[in-house]
Amino acid sequence: MATLGVMDDGFIWRPAEVTFPDWIGTAQLSQRRSADLAELAGLDSEKWLIVGFDISSGHHGHDLRVVAVERDLLPEAADVFPGLAAEHGGQIPATEFLVHDVEPYDVLQAITNRFELKMRARGTRDLPIRIVTQSEGPEQPLV
Repeated sequence: MATLGVMDDGFIWRPAEVTFPDWIGTAQLSQRRSADLAELAGLDSEKWLIVGFDISSGHHGHDLRVVAVERDLLPEAADVFPGLAAEHGGQIPATEFLVHDVEPYDVLQAITNRFELKMRARGTRDLPIRIVTQSEGPEQPLV
C-alpha cells in the first residue's frame, strides 16, 4: 500500500460537492452487523477504524475512498471521538485511502442493511415537497 504523503495542513473532509449541482440531497445507511468495511477496502481492521467513506463517479468510472483513523491514536474512553478530537485541536486526524480493484457499488451493497438516498432538484432546496399521490411507474423494456 503506497503512501502518497503526509500533508502539512491537510484538509477538512467535506460534504459531497459537484461543480454544477443540479440535484442536492442526503443519504443514510444502516450497516450490516456482519459487514467489515475495512476488510472489503483491503485495510487491517486491527490497525484502522473507518470513520467515513465516499463514492464518486463521472464519465470515466467510479471511485471508492475510505477515511480511517489509526486505532493507536484512539483514547481509552467510552466515547472516543470527542477525546480524539480534543487531543488534536478539535479535529479528528485521519487518512484517506483510494481503494483499488473493487467496484464501489458492490461494496455499498455488501455493507448495507438499509440505505436511503434522497435527491431533489436544486430549485426546490428550501421548499417542502408534499406527496399528495402515489403511483407505479411505467413498465420498463427488457434490456
